[in-house]
Amino acid sequence: MLLLTHSRILTLEIRYDSFIKSENLEKKIEWLFLSVGCEKSFRLYHQTMRTILFFILIFLYNELSIEARIDLCTFNSTMRELPSTWSYSTVDQVKLCFENIPVNNSIMHETMKQLFNSLDFYSFLSLVRQSDHPYFTNVHLREDLLSILHQVNLNIYKNDYDFHMDLVTCFKNLKDFHMKYIAPNGYAKFELLLPFIFEFLPLTKQIKVKAGIHLYSSIIGNNLNMNYTDRIITKIDGINALEYIKQFAEQHSLMSKDKSVRLNSVFREEFWIRNLAQYPLPLKNKITFTFLDDDEATFPYLIIITKQFANQISLENDNLNFSLSSSFKTRIVFNYIIELEKLNWYENKRNNSFDFITGNSDTYYYIHKPTKTAIIRLGSFDEETFEDVKKVFSNATGKILIIDLIGNQGGHSCLAYSLLNYLVPEYSSLHLLYEPMDARVTKPLISFSKIFSLYPNSMLDIQTGLSFTNMSWIEPYTNYTRGNSTDEYSMKVSINCDGEIFGRGKFWLKDGSINNNYFKSIYALTDGTCGSACSLFLSKLKFGSNFKMIYGIGGGYNENDNDLFESSSYAGGGAFRWNDIVTYHNQFSIENSSIDYLPTSAFLSLNVYEVYINALNKNYPREFVKQPIDRRLVNSDYFNIEQSLEMIIYNDIQLNGHISISNSSFKIILFNVLLVILFKQ
Repeated sequence: MLLLTHSRILTLEIRYDSFIKSENLEKKIEWLFLSVGCEKSFRLYHQTMRTILFFILIFLYNELSIEARIDLCTFNSTMRELPSTWSYSTVDQVKLCFENIPVNNSIMHETMKQLFNSLDFYSFLSLVRQSDHPYFTNVHLREDLLSILHQVNLNIYKNDYDFHMDLVTCFKNLKDFHMKYIAPNGYAKFELLLPFIFEFLPLTKQIKVKAGIHLYSSIIGNNLNMNYTDRIITKIDGINALEYIKQFAEQHSLMSKDKSVRLNSVFREEFWIRNLAQYPLPLKNKITFTFLDDDEATFPYLIIITKQFANQISLENDNLNFSLSSSFKTRIVFNYIIELEKLNWYENKRNNSFDFITGNSDTYYYIHKPTKTAIIRLGSFDEETFEDVKKVFSNATGKILIIDLIGNQGGHSCLAYSLLNYLVPEYSSLHLLYEPMDARVTKPLISFSKIFSLYPNSMLDIQTGLSFTNMSWIEPYTNYTRGNSTDEYSMKVSINCDGEIFGRGKFWLKDGSINNNYFKSIYALTDGTCGSACSLFLSKLKFGSNFKMIYGIGGGYNENDNDLFESSSYAGGGAFRWNDIVTYHNQFSIENSSIDYLPTSAFLSLNVYEVYINALNKNYPREFVKQPIDRRLVNSDYFNIEQSLEMIIYNDIQLNGHISISNSSFKIILFNVLLVILFKQ
């Protein structure tokens, strides 16, 4: 540092005018040093200042870079239509954010390690390599994971998001809703939104705009997307519209192994609203639609963010931090939009032909006024909705029941068994009610399965109906050769809904009493996305003596208009979350310490036990057996099913002829339905 004595400075005679008129600060300082005869000191000062300036520039660059990095993941856009904690953005902005989140080699390797460990628990590891008719599944899961690991070792991945999305895609190849990987929780807060909801017209094989989304138009600040309702779309981004949707379903939907069911799910939900933890960011920022008159319209993709991230670090923390009991709620925006757009027919509560009786939590009980037909919307088999489900079914009366299972993704198996027990006379016998399951036996699975020894009466011998008191049910019972591989499988057993681990019988609706008021005729309405416990329910309901028919909404995508797609999907086994498997496994085994939780908040679930529906196939798991619908309805409107319900009621009258038609408005409705049927023929 340059030092000047205090006395020397006091004796300086400085001419103020020449100093103040100097062109810049450095010239002024140079004049000062020269005027006191300190040329060497000035040169030292000059070098020092250059060095200081260099470090200042480096500091400012780093600060600006950090600030820029933080800003990439800060989304503060708000509007009154969104909850206060939500915001919105565009694809390009979110893409910059995701691309800026770096990869972590140790996290990637640990993730891959646990995914390989999970294969020892997956009941269908061999079967997916070579399944039988009707699906002929051929997925080499271990080899696909090895390919991703190879890319990790070659440092191919430049950002964290691409790594996780490759894993998401890998597991989607199984088309098994139970065996799935969802990218970490931070990414799950981002939802892609399109301007339209589509509807497929099976008679003409065309796609039309069912509705423009008001939320979308509010965000972009104009209602242009609302002007295309009922118009026919011929192309999407220059590709035939139906082919475009089919390609999307094949690449991104895992709802079912049935192609038509996946398309049903895409039209109802998966195309126009996508959670970015399960669907990749689109390559383009905008999407272009071509209409029947060759008119084109281009709209930007919008992204809704359901959490306020202060910066990139907070997003990264969401991706890392996890709770063992947490579950991904990726349908939060879908449910919000359905309510905001008033698309839920059952929420209207009143209708000219239908009366709302009771219901909540996506479970509703209606009565068709002219015929007194009971209508029950059963949105899920989740344990949290049990009290609403119990109330609805306990109050439902009449001779005819229609159960709407569209979009029901399952839940607790014991709730399915309890409803079967309540609705079908034969299933009052638990021996006929329960279905067997078994497992591909491995050492890690045996350790994990010991959890059932902690809970009395958990497992039943399917042959005797008696509870197992030890682990003998898991002992090797038979060998299956699948996919050129032979594995040992456990004895076929059943869960016991009276057992401690499965609720101690709390799901039973009639407390052991005899129900003498069974419905004489039961119908089901589905689009095939009735999954897990819902599929177990429908697969067994089909064979009840008072069950009549499974109606399907959707389909018709192929040249064969009578395409009878799968009635229900992916009820092939007992699904467990990986974190739960690790928790229970570690309670009983420390031999294999490599089995551990995922290092991020990513979600992994898998089938551990295979479920067999005896009436379908005693030796082949339900996951790979197709139960088709009985009749496909022409209507494909998922959000207003009044016409579908009317058609089921009309068909019942034709078949049974036991309902008198006295209501004139209903006669008019039946006449219109008849015209539709005649027009189709």
